[in-house]
Amino acid sequence: MRLNRLARSWLAIAALWCISTGGIGQDSPRNSFSKKEDGVLFTLHPGILEVRVCSESVVHILYSLQEPIAPPTVPIIVDKDRSNPVPFKIVEGNGIVSVSTAKLTVAVELANGRITFLDRNDSVILQEPDSSGKTLAPAVVGGETIWRPEQKFLSPPDEAFYGLGQHQEGFFNWRGIPLRLQQVDANIAMPFVLSSKGYGLLWNSAALTDFNPTDEVVQIDSVTKSGKFRSVESGVYGFMVTGGTGREHLGLRVNGESVVGLDGYLVPYAGSGILNLQPNTDYTLTMEGASEGAKVYVRSPSDTTGFRSEVGKTIDYYFFYGPNLNEVIKQYRDATGVAPMFPKWAYGFWQCRERYSSQDQLLEAAAGFRQRHIPVDVMVQDWQYWGKFGWNAMKFDPDHYPNPGGMIHTLHSENLHFVISVWSKFDSQTEIYKQMKARSFLVPGSEWFDAFNPQARALFWSSMRERLFQLGVDGWWLDATEPEGDILQNNQTFMGPGNVLRNAYPLHVTRAVFQGQRETAADKRVVILTRSAFPGQQRNATAVWSGDIAGDWETFRRQVSAGLNFTMTGMLYWTTDVGGFNRPPDQYKSPAYHELLTRWFEYGIFCPLFRIHGDQSETEIWNYGADVEDTFRKFDVFHYRLLPYIYSSAWMITSQGYNLMRALPLDYQTDPNVANIADEYLFGPSLLINPVTAAGVTSRLVYLPNESAWIDFWTGKTATGGQTIRADAPLNKIPVYVKAGSIVPMGPVIQYATEKQSPIELRVYPGHDAQFVLYDDQGDGYDYEKGVYATIPLEWKESTRTLIIGSRQGTFPGMPPAILFHIVLVRAGHGIGMESSTADAETSYMGNEARVQLNPVQ
Repeated sequence: MRLNRLARSWLAIAALWCISTGGIGQDSPRNSFSKKEDGVLFTLHPGILEVRVCSESVVHILYSLQEPIAPPTVPIIVDKDRSNPVPFKIVEGNGIVSVSTAKLTVAVELANGRITFLDRNDSVILQEPDSSGKTLAPAVVGGETIWRPEQKFLSPPDEAFYGLGQHQEGFFNWRGIPLRLQQVDANIAMPFVLSSKGYGLLWNSAALTDFNPTDEVVQIDSVTKSGKFRSVESGVYGFMVTGGTGREHLGLRVNGESVVGLDGYLVPYAGSGILNLQPNTDYTLTMEGASEGAKVYVRSPSDTTGFRSEVGKTIDYYFFYGPNLNEVIKQYRDATGVAPMFPKWAYGFWQCRERYSSQDQLLEAAAGFRQRHIPVDVMVQDWQYWGKFGWNAMKFDPDHYPNPGGMIHTLHSENLHFVISVWSKFDSQTEIYKQMKARSFLVPGSEWFDAFNPQARALFWSSMRERLFQLGVDGWWLDATEPEGDILQNNQTFMGPGNVLRNAYPLHVTRAVFQGQRETAADKRVVILTRSAFPGQQRNATAVWSGDIAGDWETFRRQVSAGLNFTMTGMLYWTTDVGGFNRPPDQYKSPAYHELLTRWFEYGIFCPLFRIHGDQSETEIWNYGADVEDTFRKFDVFHYRLLPYIYSSAWMITSQGYNLMRALPLDYQTDPNVANIADEYLFGPSLLINPVTAAGVTSRLVYLPNESAWIDFWTGKTATGGQTIRADAPLNKIPVYVKAGSIVPMGPVIQYATEKQSPIELRVYPGHDAQFVLYDDQGDGYDYEKGVYATIPLEWKESTRTLIIGSRQGTFPGMPPAILFHIVLVRAGHGIGMESSTADAETSYMGNEARVQLNPVQ
């Protein structure tokens, strides 16, 4: 009897599966290893394991059942000059082969291939549980033989995991929680995890992937949507419900208690949660809002963690060791690409709404900001400006935008910049669709262009250049880059199967625009705002916003942890729709909504990008009443006063791999109290931000990390670190504390980012020595990459109460010859709040070192 192709495929992979799951036993052929230029190759029977040394602290691990090992499908890692290979040594003994650099050892047990990562003192950092730590299970996708790679590691109970992109469940620490990494509106799949133990893992796969995977499925009745589950042991159980279908609720209840609850414009395909269960107890699990075929997964308490992808040819991951978490993120950025500087205007306020419907409407709104003296730098045009030309024609409908070039010129004359929405899909009536279709540049069966095709990317950019960029457009809002609708599933792309590539689509869309604009105009920095991301995307000058989220308190609260985890995946620039995308119908008159909106923009000024947006909303702040407008103006002005601090911190992002939005474990890794704090963070090196995310409150609890003393920004009073305090938080105030031993530069009151740079108020927060480097450049263009910029080192000597303004290094065209520094020593009642303070000293700085003594010690 002849076997069909599918049956033969299953027999072949089943045979290999028996070999692989049987482990590498005593009856297997002898395992061996050989040295390569950049590492060691192990022949394990079955399988090939390779340890590649990338740096003293970074190694690349690959495991395959076939030789040679297939190259990665997605170019996440930037190619490096390997002319000077990293020194490493190989030691064999007691059945273990150790590959060691100056900072790290990878030990491989030759009998079974088990991997252990150790530090320079031979202490275990991370370890596979046994020989089953890495498996390649058989799978058949689209009739083709494929594998399902999975990697497991031991994880102690006190380990915390951060990162993994942006998710809406509200969790900060992902330990023990099964999480699906799949691109969808408001959820961003980033297979990079940061451990509190001082290491990071980049799972090098763009396929649908589960973190903390589980195979335990609860049978759910199709009518009642309920099922039974019996616990075995006590502890925290993880739950994942799949089957989200879009504009609805996705939830899971366990004995009536909500464990998963996702609401919004477009809910994700899957949601996660945890619950502490009693041993040997029956529980009723009930799904809410799920589609046909939805499933509920349960993960019992476990001492392991890991990744599993739906499809793949190899186990492929990078291990980054710090042990300082900031060093891990820096190594990750070194490997995946430097984040370029945005132009200075991009750090100002972005005015956005759904949507401006005409040229006159947009110009009227812009004029309203200038007339009311509300600082703004960016006017954003959302979708459908194309009108009669069809979806994403990249052309303005002249019935509503008769002179788009003139409109943009008018904005520029008012020191405003213009960002426009561009999609990756097109109506069939549009010229760009017809061009893409004729050259087979579309994802089959869809209206989306194949971003994995370099020629398609070139056509995409050339259309943007000819139709929009030449009009003077300053930046790009690349919407729905997931892509929307998961159109890559079971499809084909230029680079291969869509199931293998589906999470990497946004990386390549943004790549098309970044590379295209850089080749077109060297004097104009690329600015891209987009809704999705993948590792390495920071090198494409992208900022990400958190998607079409609801305008309610619970959603607002969850954005804080979502943003912190996203920036811990090595991405830098992140923001939200201030006020939420879906807003209540009485938004303009509702005091309850005005309270939420006020709290949201108090938080928004301390995000890497400050932007408002709303569905079918006139988001210009004066539409919400005089009180809201007045409070917004004060915080907006304050944001602009902080631009010297923000822009200098942005330079640290580019030059040092720094994070502007800083979850507390990054700076206080040894403080056990911060491991699960999801509602506080540092903005830059000095400002501790504590958003108010609940209605009707006038105070909130704030934990002050234990390695510093902290000075209340509003009062100047000092509090000891390592304690939780109740901070005053009336509606017009967000609790902000400044680390003792800080220098915070604040600029003058301005209406746009480049208006004027002097005088600069240097606020000195005493208590410890302090340093800060003040950075400046032309504000646009890429000459800074050639060293065309200036830095001024600032240093505070606590023992002598002396501020040292060091000699300026470097120069750039338009650099002011002199800067007037107002120097303020912060103390109770002085140098406080958002307004300018009376200077304790002044100096007209000409570029030479200046020393200013303040309140010298007697």
